[in-house]
Amino acid sequence: MKAPAVIILVFVLATAIANSQEVPVSLPDGFSIKKVAGNDLVPDASAMTVDPDGNPIVSGPGYVRRLIDKDNDGVFDTVETLAKTKGIAQGIWFDGKQMWLTVDGAIKRSVSRKRDQPFQFEEVVSITTNAEHGSHAVRKGPDGWWYVICGNATKIQKQFHSLADSPVHKPRAGFVMRFPPDVKTGEEFSAQVYCHGFRNAYDFDFDANGEIYVYDSDGERDVSLPWYRPTRVFRMAEGDDAGWVSAGWKRPASYSDMPHLVGELGRGSPTGVSVCRSDSFGQIYKDATFVGDWTFGRIGVAILGAGVEVFAKPEGNFGFAVTDLEFAPNGDLFITTGGRGTEGALYRVTCTDPKLERKTDRFEDVMREQEKARSAAAMRKRMRELLKERTGRKGRRTRIAKTPEHEAALQKLKGRMLKSALSRIVDGDETLIDSSSVRDLQLLLGGCDGDRMFAGHQAKYPLELTDAEREVLTSELFSLLDREVETFEVVRLIGMVQPEDDVLADALADIVVKEKNPVQRIHYMNCLALAGGKINTVSVDRIAESFLRIRREIDRAELPVDRNWVPRMSQLAEVLFHDMRIAEAVVQYPSFGQASDVWIFHSLPEIFRDLAVMKIANIVEQVPDRATPQQLQCISVGPRYKDLIRTFSDRPEFTSIVVKAIHSKPKLEDLDVLLRGLRSFDLSVNKASLIGLRKIELKMPLKGSKELEEVFRLEGKLGWTNPEISIRDQIVLLLQKWIGEDFPQMGYELRKYDMAGEHLKSQQKAISEAMNSVGRTFSIRTKDMDSDAAIAAALSRIEKIDFSTGDVTRGAQAYKKFQCTACHSGGGQNSGPSLAGVASRFSRDDIFRAIVNPNDNVPDRYRAVVVATEDGQLFKGSVVYQSKAGVMLATGSGEVVRIAADEIESRRKTDKSLMPEGLLDQADDQEIADLWAYLKNL
Repeated sequence: MKAPAVIILVFVLATAIANSQEVPVSLPDGFSIKKVAGNDLVPDASAMTVDPDGNPIVSGPGYVRRLIDKDNDGVFDTVETLAKTKGIAQGIWFDGKQMWLTVDGAIKRSVSRKRDQPFQFEEVVSITTNAEHGSHAVRKGPDGWWYVICGNATKIQKQFHSLADSPVHKPRAGFVMRFPPDVKTGEEFSAQVYCHGFRNAYDFDFDANGEIYVYDSDGERDVSLPWYRPTRVFRMAEGDDAGWVSAGWKRPASYSDMPHLVGELGRGSPTGVSVCRSDSFGQIYKDATFVGDWTFGRIGVAILGAGVEVFAKPEGNFGFAVTDLEFAPNGDLFITTGGRGTEGALYRVTCTDPKLERKTDRFEDVMREQEKARSAAAMRKRMRELLKERTGRKGRRTRIAKTPEHEAALQKLKGRMLKSALSRIVDGDETLIDSSSVRDLQLLLGGCDGDRMFAGHQAKYPLELTDAEREVLTSELFSLLDREVETFEVVRLIGMVQPEDDVLADALADIVVKEKNPVQRIHYMNCLALAGGKINTVSVDRIAESFLRIRREIDRAELPVDRNWVPRMSQLAEVLFHDMRIAEAVVQYPSFGQASDVWIFHSLPEIFRDLAVMKIANIVEQVPDRATPQQLQCISVGPRYKDLIRTFSDRPEFTSIVVKAIHSKPKLEDLDVLLRGLRSFDLSVNKASLIGLRKIELKMPLKGSKELEEVFRLEGKLGWTNPEISIRDQIVLLLQKWIGEDFPQMGYELRKYDMAGEHLKSQQKAISEAMNSVGRTFSIRTKDMDSDAAIAAALSRIEKIDFSTGDVTRGAQAYKKFQCTACHSGGGQNSGPSLAGVASRFSRDDIFRAIVNPNDNVPDRYRAVVVATEDGQLFKGSVVYQSKAGVMLATGSGEVVRIAADEIESRRKTDKSLMPEGLLDQADDQEIADLWAYLKNL
């Protein structure tokens, strides 16, 4: 829904930053922003509330503090400690008498306080607080009850929905819990689940009518994939389900059983939510909901009937990582920034023109939207009750597991109901011919469920039908395609039913081919893959061409693609390629082998791999300047193309692949690329480089040589896991060859694994003495590259750089040169996070500090995992997907590797970042300035 012109005009951002403190944040005309507390008062600020006197209360690592403005100049001077915590309180409420927190494994409330001392607390109930998607904000509702919002990592306990009148009795994913003022504690605690189905909603607030507003994200794994569903602001009613199902499936807001969608804000990381109830912040924003986005440092404002617009955003390279929002009694908006070790701060936004009035017709529109939302909520509640009656779902959960006969009877019952409902639609009952009716049919199948690529396409309770029943049902499904019903959801329903009919499969294939939008085509292909049935020969070629076009069209449209593209789309490819004709048609396609096609390679049946490699190699040879690491990865599987791969030795982005391809039979000309391989953060590349160097017949002056220095540098970074021990063994063997009998082994033993205690200490001492001895003899620099002094020196140097000379075009080349592309630049195989908007949430100093010292404050998701296999291979990267069958890793070389569970010898998550140290060691000042110019524009 589009906002009226008056709203659009008000939302036009000011062309100049109008605030006395020159905080580089854009705001609408009539507003100013001022920094009122810094990191010294609110380090790494996380959550906030405001007391009745208008003083902000902020939490961070180990503290909850009230900020005090002693001289009444609008800037806070000191703090009062209200609570000391072990972790970070991500939910705070304080009404002047009692404080509530969600922290340290429990919801807590204050019970006493000694003069000038922190509050003393009691645990109300244990709850998940130590997870990023655990419990968050706590608020007192207008009904006097307490409300707590929880992310999808919160362990759901029976106590949370134990009250008989709980709107939700089977909560799933994240939820809002509420409990009465006189709630009992511990095991006697009882509560309701008010609504559920969130992913990681961090905060919520009530409007003047007591309605709850929530800002939630979708599956973060999809955040850089073309089918990403944007962050959304919902108005939640009792019993509502916000629709997050799995990492790859969040229900469309158009579904009849979804909450009222206020608006969308695109990609982001939802944080604070606060409803403006004061006229002092401008009449136009009265009752509007303000939401914080940590990823892009934005504040959005959601107005019923007008959607969501950006209210505030940072300019230039200003880091503005918003963590929470709260309106003060006088109408000012407080904002905290911080998170994940970034600089904490508190800002105040003030309306300088309260006469920004809302037009009468706009007010009436809001009233209509509110009434519409209430009516829709009542309808959803009635529909849930009706569906329970129609499916017998309430009793089904207790009967389904009793006997196979019960299961068979229920499946037949559901089949008859489904066919009856379909018949009513096909027969022309006008009240049923809409997307809501199709959604009802989907719900009769238990709704959409499933794993990974097919989440949102598989029926939770699939039908088991006789051939005769299937024939009738297929006919009715086919008829639905000719009705005035949304094709998108009808085709989803067909995939859920899995009719396995050849004629219907050809009809779906035709829909796939005619679809122009590549993202929607993926949806239709998912449904085709699940529906079953054998398509005709003509459809085979058309489907193969359509399949290849998807990635090419996505790249042309510059839609986002990240490391999850390959594992997700590979699942679709593998199902489609059960029909070998489609796989063959893909490889035989005249232009197959382009960079946009290689993600398909590992999904191809083995019989077509040689032809695929040949076609990829031909394209690489013809257009080497456009070659990608993924193309070289495909052709490196055999010895035939080693010389072609060797021609890429001088390009840093190909180092890992070249090293692995040539290390078994290296030439003297390979020396430089093998030395570069020692700097890789992929352990398998390190090992391959050492093996290759040992095989080269090298005559060199060892004193002060770069070759020895690189070897020493690698040894200094190795730990003592088994994979790292095997690399250290290769270092010893290499040094023995280079130095000969004079190498002082000092008692170091080769191939000694699983060491502990005195044996480990003995090995550590032996290698340390050996390396120190060689270093002294041959004048090799041995200082620890991770030392505080080295980091401080690098940061000091960066502070003196003139960044105004930076150039975006040159910066793009620096981005490739320093191998940032290996982890952060699309291509569908990234082990690191997307850097889009990075300069909006982090300052320049924060970003370069993270590059220089990547192992400081590493998010768990981006800690390196080291896997050693039974056949001696070593892999280091981030986990893309794991199951009992094995694990998939995205490595630093741009490769996604699959390792079967029975092939894994050891696996360990390190305390190191996936990002290697020393990335900028070889960069000059101009290259660093250029790199920053490029990062600012991402």
